[in-house]
Amino acid sequence: KATVSVLYWCIGDMAQQEDDLTWGGTLKHLLLSLYFRMLIFVFYREVDIIGLDNVPTDGPVIFCGNHQNQFVDALMLYSVAPRKVSFIMAAKSLKKAVVGAFGNMLDSIPVRRPQDEARICSGDVTYIENHVVKGINTKFTTEIKAGELLHIKVPSGEPLVIKVTSIVSDTEARYDSKEEYVFKGQSVSYKAHPRIDQHEMFECVYSCLQHNGCIGIFPEGGSHDQTALLPMKDGVARFALGAKELGMNPIIIPVGLTYYYGHRFRSRAHVEFGQGMVLSEALLELYKENPSKATSRLMRSVESNLRSVTINAPDWQTLKYVHHMRRLYQPGRIKLPISEILELTRIFAMAFDELKDSNDEVFTSLCKKLDEYQDMLKDFLVTDAQVESLDTLGTRTSYPLLFSRMMSTARWFLVAIPGVFISLPVGVCARVYSTLKAEQDLKASSVKLRGNDVKASYKILSSIVITPFLILFYGSVAGSIYGASFALVVVLLFPLVAYVSICSTMNAMVEARSTFPLLLSLHSQKYHDRFHELWRFRKALAEHVLHFVETYVRSKPYWNINAETTYQRIQLDMRLPATYATQSDPFTAAHTSKLTATSSKHKRMPSEESDF
Repeated sequence: KATVSVLYWCIGDMAQQEDDLTWGGTLKHLLLSLYFRMLIFVFYREVDIIGLDNVPTDGPVIFCGNHQNQFVDALMLYSVAPRKVSFIMAAKSLKKAVVGAFGNMLDSIPVRRPQDEARICSGDVTYIENHVVKGINTKFTTEIKAGELLHIKVPSGEPLVIKVTSIVSDTEARYDSKEEYVFKGQSVSYKAHPRIDQHEMFECVYSCLQHNGCIGIFPEGGSHDQTALLPMKDGVARFALGAKELGMNPIIIPVGLTYYYGHRFRSRAHVEFGQGMVLSEALLELYKENPSKATSRLMRSVESNLRSVTINAPDWQTLKYVHHMRRLYQPGRIKLPISEILELTRIFAMAFDELKDSNDEVFTSLCKKLDEYQDMLKDFLVTDAQVESLDTLGTRTSYPLLFSRMMSTARWFLVAIPGVFISLPVGVCARVYSTLKAEQDLKASSVKLRGNDVKASYKILSSIVITPFLILFYGSVAGSIYGASFALVVVLLFPLVAYVSICSTMNAMVEARSTFPLLLSLHSQKYHDRFHELWRFRKALAEHVLHFVETYVRSKPYWNINAETTYQRIQLDMRLPATYATQSDPFTAAHTSKLTATSSKHKRMPSEESDF
């Protein structure tokens, strides 16, 4: 069953994908798509694709996506897009062994980035004011040229970036900036970013679009693990406007890549293709008259459209609130398509962003209750999905259910053990290597928070390198003992055994986690009562969330017809009156204090809920 599902998802509709190159290019694209889909399917347990109808079947297209999972973003987009995509890729990455090989196979277009060719300059900067920068022991005349950017590390805050307009002496230069900087009294180091001619890269882009090809670009520049979009580079707008000026009609497709614990093995991912953006003739005329103004106007539209397919929150804590709120808002009995789930999450994120600095009592109370609920989930070692069904604990069917789950857990673990042991070296090496690379990239970056955005990429890359050698090792050992025929069987069956062990291990963990609260409830009346208190707390919190939506969110302009339909379904499901405006807070002080007191006795354990 698993093999059939892999083949069905991997092959999909690849035979219908267009490639305006040669037959050999089409075959190469199909094989790469198949290989990358298999990698994605193994690493992620679930990948949902939304909005494929928004991608035109022909004509030049520019895919514009957010960038929160390094090389995996490109693999994901290449795998699920209905057309062949050539990516804009840093020339520095194309020089790496494994990454560069994959980049060249994808016909990536190299771009030289100034930050990749930055030079550490002599001396220190000591003075910045009135568009003048001064230093001590510096060599501006020999080490810096007009038009280059200086990145100056100030003691606090982000590095200052200034564009040099002229060199006065070895210790003095003038710069141009829309903002006025003032820095005196301290000596700080600095780097010079060269001015690079990108004419060749633009020619490659226009050539691809001229042949009705597709370009993939991540306008945030580098990968990051923040909770919102970074300031965007204007390359996508310059590509589109330049192609429009040459007589082409490119369409910009925003692509939202949403990951849930995207750096973790067997996590979930969603890919959403937004509505295409067609450049108007008026914008082209403006571009001919004022390229800078037209580029800025188009970039604002690109950012707005990209935000419509991504989830953006001001910080990690707010993102946790949003995810908890969405799960509490949607009863388990109501099944929503993934597109509506993502849309609700975006709506809640915008509402929290608007209210985050307010002192509103209802909003503050909701955040406090969400914090308490998150702590209780950690204390009780359960997930929100489990809590929703805790009211059934203690029924006459509990003992047969416990026996069934324990037997299922044991069965899955027995099936998983052989594959786990033979593939353990791959998992250990991938985890260690990805952790080391994440630490290195975190030190070298000014935008990363934890470095989680690079872990999935290095886990996949290290596995690609290690797995063939491990298969050959097991094959040689089997061949030396049982002969060449058995060695061939081992080599051919290793991938299947490893994949079956992965699926069995995941099933065993799900069954074990489901068994835990049932076992405690049947073992002790004290735990049984606590779990029921937790269930009642969640029910009251769900009512609080619905009250918040009714009071604050439904009146917002971003509340749409799909969200309103879902709201009506939830009200009908919960059998609640149409408005909560006159009702009091569903929580009571006694209820809250009682549960908090009982849950605080448990030792806290790490939980996935704390690491969105």
